Amino acid sequence: MKITNIKLKNFRNYPDLDLAINGNTVVLSGPNAVGKTNLLESVYFASLFKSFRDDNEFIFLKDTQASEIEFVIEKGSETHNLKIFLEKRDKIYANFLLNGVKKRRTEAQGFLKVVIFEPTDVDMFTKQPEGRRKYLNMVLSQKAPRHMEELGEYKKAIFYKNKLLQNLKSGLSTNSEELSSWNSQLVKIGSGIIMERRKFCEYLNDRISEVYSAISGFHRPVEVVYSSLPGDTLEEIESAYREKLEKYAPREKAAAVSLVGPHKDDFSLQSDGLYLSPFSSRGELRSQVLALKILELEYLSQGEEKPVLLLDDVLSELDETRRTFLLKFLQNKFQTFITTTHPLEMPAQHVTLTPALEAE
Repeated sequence: MKITNIKLKNFRNYPDLDLAINGNTVVLSGPNAVGKTNLLESVYFASLFKSFRDDNEFIFLKDTQASEIEFVIEKGSETHNLKIFLEKRDKIYANFLLNGVKKRRTEAQGFLKVVIFEPTDVDMFTKQPEGRRKYLNMVLSQKAPRHMEELGEYKKAIFYKNKLLQNLKSGLSTNSEELSSWNSQLVKIGSGIIMERRKFCEYLNDRISEVYSAISGFHRPVEVVYSSLPGDTLEEIESAYREKLEKYAPREKAAAVSLVGPHKDDFSLQSDGLYLSPFSSRGELRSQVLALKILELEYLSQGEEKPVLLLDDVLSELDETRRTFLLKFLQNKFQTFITTTHPLEMPAQHVTLTPALEAE
């Protein structure tokens, strides 16, 4: 998979950009605040149709209400055109065209696959579980777009169950039997989400010790530990889900909130039963996340076109050993976009971004 052209209109700080991509490695250099990360964000958005940042409302150029993103993408011997129209009203609305044909979000999502490594990823295992769940959702939604639909269905069911719990607690409703219906939906949808997350963690465990050792130089066993409902099969997970819902029913009614399900999941890196993050230096944390990203690249490459890699100012965060390992691993394998404040001496298409938003 390879991007050969990027067009942006009123996206972030780009009023009008038309950038031809002719390299397998693209280095975007320039001072801060010229739009290097914004350009990577457009690539990410073209894959998952959302930002990796938390401020989606600011994807529009100041004082504009509409934006366009257009990519020319090569897959094998075929060339495709992906175009996204965004409009800001009471919320953000989007329309999608793939090769000139209008598509539903679920039909176009994941056509372009990406893996992003940004500076905040180093803190993945030191922050709250929500960020790690978001990471799992991002990877699995690209592997199977249906996963994003399931997440949406699950989120909707949780919302209405919580609303019912709140009404029951406040006395606005006495229909406690309705909880059974929502719980049945949550068990069916949530068990599938848990199963896919578990499979991905098992995939990571096959090689994470090997990759981590190669990056860091530390030879220790590393294990991805997925914390969720027990069960090796879908039936076992569903059974455990129902049992825990029954056990936690009084607590959920008292708290007026759902306490059981994949929205409470987490995963960690451990070695010999001990969590790695509390005892890891910044360099070791970088090695752990870098190992995860490399395996993510390989996971999304299984039997399909390889994803595009986005490195947002992370090479400067890596020491020479880790930087050399990463660049050697990537060589001629993945199309890679790299942002940096200082030009890099390496074979690549070099694009210099200036405050005037000119590409040279």
